[in-house]
Amino acid sequence: MPIHLPPIAPLTRRRFLHGSALAGAAMTLKPFSPRGRAAEDDTTPVTDRWALLADTHIDADPATRSPQDVCMADNLKQVLAEVIAMRDQLDAVVINGDCAYIEGLRGDYDTLAKLLHPVSEAGLPIHLTLGNHDDRGPFYDAFADHRPDAPPIDDKHIGVIEGRQVDWVMLDSLRFVNMTEGELGQAQLEWLDRRLAAAPDKPVILIGHHYPEKQREDVIPIDPPPPIPGLVDGDAFLDLARRRDQVKAYIYGHSHFWGVQTDDHGLHQVNLPPTAYVFRPELPSGWVLATAHADHMTLELRAVDPQHPRHGEKTDLRWR
Repeated sequence: MPIHLPPIAPLTRRRFLHGSALAGAAMTLKPFSPRGRAAEDDTTPVTDRWALLADTHIDADPATRSPQDVCMADNLKQVLAEVIAMRDQLDAVVINGDCAYIEGLRGDYDTLAKLLHPVSEAGLPIHLTLGNHDDRGPFYDAFADHRPDAPPIDDKHIGVIEGRQVDWVMLDSLRFVNMTEGELGQAQLEWLDRRLAAAPDKPVILIGHHYPEKQREDVIPIDPPPPIPGLVDGDAFLDLARRRDQVKAYIYGHSHFWGVQTDDHGLHQVNLPPTAYVFRPELPSGWVLATAHADHMTLELRAVDPQHPRHGEKTDLRWR
């Protein structure tokens, strides 16, 4: 399963258990205790509420700035402060890949762990996935106490978090460190297919770092463009996701571009904005509040710059 940083503060509305999922261990999110959210009662719809972050690109030196003159650590600290302020409304936090700056060095993850510590102290669990600027070895070294003993696939960092309304499936698209293209691989696709076949009725949200297309020259400003900036096996992945009707959405980062689209099969694709590493200053950076209901999910963009014209933008994704 993905590295899971458990809450440090005593749990009240959140209870986590270790369970087992098909082909390996997973973290299971137990339904809330009767105390629930402060504002919840018998008439309040039950939801899953997650804070979705991506592309933090944290360097060992927290003062490091991107080529666009943005301090990644400062952006992350601002976003995490907002998340902590909403802790009683949230179930979990995700950082969806490219956690580290460029090459996934141990010092990058040590600094990231320090920045994330207040979130754990606030009682929120954190789930981390891997992108092309991460490295599994240093990543596992930095979070050694939370490394899974029996991962579903030895060379992939994957797992399932079972929510009340949806299951959140964490995928690993890291192929080569500091190379743009990603890959899920046959073993991971087969594991995913088995996991979906075992629970065909509950809605599923897939979360991985890379966008599924091999080429999207419109979003990554690299000159010359890389041969394959997306998933090398994206076609096989999309075929699988579209075939399994319980898959409602795929959430990814990588392009540093906020956007939502729905294909002809009714599968939603959600491109998270960068939390910290900004490619284009005119585009929003920040995080997304995802609220999953029984039949749809609402996304709200929370921009680092509250004056950005898209800050607070909400999108409803109806399940197919």
